[in-house]
Amino acid sequence: MANLALITHENQVDILIIEEPYQYMGEPRYIPPDYQTIYAHSNRNPRTSPLIRRDMIHNIIFLHQYSDSDNTIVVTTTDPPQSI
Repeated sequence: MANLALITHENQVDILIIEEPYQYMGEPRYIPPDYQTIYAHSNRNPRTSPLIRRDMIHNIIFLHQYSDSDNTIVVTTTDPPQSI
């Protein structure tokens, strides 16, 4: 966790997509404290998990109906609109 926290802080990362996150009891672990992870809680052992900075999480909509353990689908908007 220390390495991931250092990298995200030094590079000012807003959103980071993790593939095969370390898990304990079916939930991703060792998430930096300034980030929140999104994944389908109904699927045990998610294989993808975006990490989103906590102060940006209110801009994210999780599309549970399109997500599964291999894919986590989220939508965001920017003001003014931008292509990403």
